Amino acid sequence: MDSHEVQLARYPDGAIGARDFTIAPAQVPALGPGQVLVRLRRLGLNAGLANRIGGPDTAYGPGIRIGDVPASDGVVEVLESHSSEFQVGDLAVRKSPWRITDVSAAGELRRIPQQEADVPLEAHLTVLGHVGFTAYTGMMRFGGVRAEDTVYVSGAAGGVGSCAVQFAKAIGATVIGSAGSPEKVQLLRELGADTAFNHHDGTALELLRHAAPDGLDLFYDNVGGEQLEAALEMLRFSGRVVICGAASQYGKGTQRRGPANYAQMIYRQLTMRGFDVTSNEDLRPDFEADATRWLRAGKIRSVHTVIDGFDRTPEAFASLLSGGNSGRMIVSCDD
Repeated sequence: MDSHEVQLARYPDGAIGARDFTIAPAQVPALGPGQVLVRLRRLGLNAGLANRIGGPDTAYGPGIRIGDVPASDGVVEVLESHSSEFQVGDLAVRKSPWRITDVSAAGELRRIPQQEADVPLEAHLTVLGHVGFTAYTGMMRFGGVRAEDTVYVSGAAGGVGSCAVQFAKAIGATVIGSAGSPEKVQLLRELGADTAFNHHDGTALELLRHAAPDGLDLFYDNVGGEQLEAALEMLRFSGRVVICGAASQYGKGTQRRGPANYAQMIYRQLTMRGFDVTSNEDLRPDFEADATRWLRAGKIRSVHTVIDGFDRTPEAFASLLSGGNSGRMIVSCDD
C-alpha cells in the first residue's frame, strides 16, 4: 500500500522552517501476525522535538537526521487488524511517525475506551494525552503541588503549560501564567489563572514581582532563560522548580543561557528537578482517573490549535516553534 510521510530534508540554518522538511512517498508493508494497519487522524506536535534535529539520541527518542521521519503522539484509526486486541474502526493513541498510513504492532497502541467516544479526538492529545500526562507528572509527582501554593507557569498558553495551569487550579492552588500575546493572556484568564501577563511587556523579573508580590512556592518552567532567572529570585524559602522545557533556548546551540543566579538555590534551600515523563508510566492510572473526572466536571478543557491537512505538518511545526499556537498544535489528517 502506498502512503506518504514527512522527512527531514536538511539541517536548519537558523530558525526551523517548513522548508527544512519534505513530503515523500512511503511504502507500507504487508501486515504480519499481531500487527494492525492504522491511519493517522490527529497528530500532536511537540516543540522539544526541535532539540533532537541533528542532535544526539535522548530518552525521548533518537536524534533526527536528514531523511529521518520524526514521530510524536497521534490518534489513529484501525483500518485492518491481524491482532485479536483491535478491530477495524477502533481508535487508539500511539507514538506515531509523521506518516499518514502505517503498520504498527498492537502493543504500541493505547486504546481509546468506548466510554470516551464522546470526547473530541483532540482531547486525547491534550488534557487526556501525552502533554496532559507530562503536565500532571511534573505538577503532582515532582512539583508536589498543594492547594496553599502560589504556582508560576511559564509558556502557560502552550500544550503542556495550559494543562499545568488547569491541573494546578483543579487542586486549588493560586496560579500565575505568562504567555507571549494579549490573546494568550486572555486565554489563561479563561482557563482560571489568577494572574496572567504578557512576557513582552517588561523584564521577566519586574513582571513577576508585580504578579506575585508575596513570592512563589512552585515554578513549572517550559521556557528557561530569563523566566527561570526571575523565578529563582521570587521563590520563597524551600521553593521548588520543575524543569519541563526550555523553549526560549531551543536552536541556540552554544548561545544557550543558563540561570546566572543559581546561588539563590543555596541561600533559600530551593530544589530544581528535571524529569522524563516516559519513566513515570506507573502514574498514568492516577492521571487518567483525575483528568477524566476533572474534564467531565468542567474543571479543565482541551486547549489546542488545529491546522487541517497532513501535508501542512511542516508548516504547523514551524508555526509552533514561532509561537503561532494556543495550547497544543495539532494537525487534522481527516482530509
